[in-house]
Amino acid sequence: MHPVIFSIGHFGIHSYGLMLAISFLFGIWIATERAKKSGLDHTVMADLGFWLIISAIVGARLYYVGLHFEEFQDDLFSIVNPFQHGQIGIGGLVMYGGFIGAFLSGLIFFRMNKMPFLPYADAVAPAFAFGEFFTRIGCFMNGCCYGMPTTSKIGVCFPMDSPAGQYQALMHAHALMPSQLFLSGGALAIGLIILIASIPKTFSGFQFYLTMALSSALRFAVDFTRYYGPGETFKGLSHNQWLCIAIFGIMVVLIIAGFVKKPGNTVDTGAATA
Repeated sequence: MHPVIFSIGHFGIHSYGLMLAISFLFGIWIATERAKKSGLDHTVMADLGFWLIISAIVGARLYYVGLHFEEFQDDLFSIVNPFQHGQIGIGGLVMYGGFIGAFLSGLIFFRMNKMPFLPYADAVAPAFAFGEFFTRIGCFMNGCCYGMPTTSKIGVCFPMDSPAGQYQALMHAHALMPSQLFLSGGALAIGLIILIASIPKTFSGFQFYLTMALSSALRFAVDFTRYYGPGETFKGLSHNQWLCIAIFGIMVVLIIAGFVKKPGNTVDTGAATA
């Protein structure tokens, strides 16, 4: 594990931030290439990517702050302050908050530009999965988003200078479940599945809906191995798992409705809106 890749003076360049940047750059690239192949205006992807990056970070931060407001109530500026404890960056982001922020930003972007949302959402869909693949590697290297204590052979021992290592020592645990790698590997598989799913002709939005359904199912399952602190669960499930249930249900309904409404139709690059 390498929480800090290298340092410049007193400021460290963190592995999580680096992998997050790679995920955004790779996502913009693959979305642009898929837009080209689909006959869409690929030139909008750079502008779209900029707004998605900003809105995803804001959404992820607000979601985290909402769940842990007690950490910030005595220093509200720390919510947005990128220079803390001799480090550059804002620690404390929640992936689903980022998704909600990016989704709403995307809807607004295409509506303002009078462009169809769903065909472009299909182009971006695998970028979401591959983005989580890279980002969760960053989580593993940083030692955050860690799993529950375990004695199994797949357990991982984390260094003491990471959040996971400190929790492991506190619990006197032999090792922790590598929940980050479970999510990373699963997200990679989902991204590849979506690339395959783009081969047959379906309806606009299918690849986006399928990505969200599979990603929510993956997160729901992996969260049973992940550690959550007091107040982060309700009736035995994490706050993310409850959100996963809602997203999965909505996506399944939309997929069924898409096939029922237009059986055997082909992808429309200009008519579908949402």
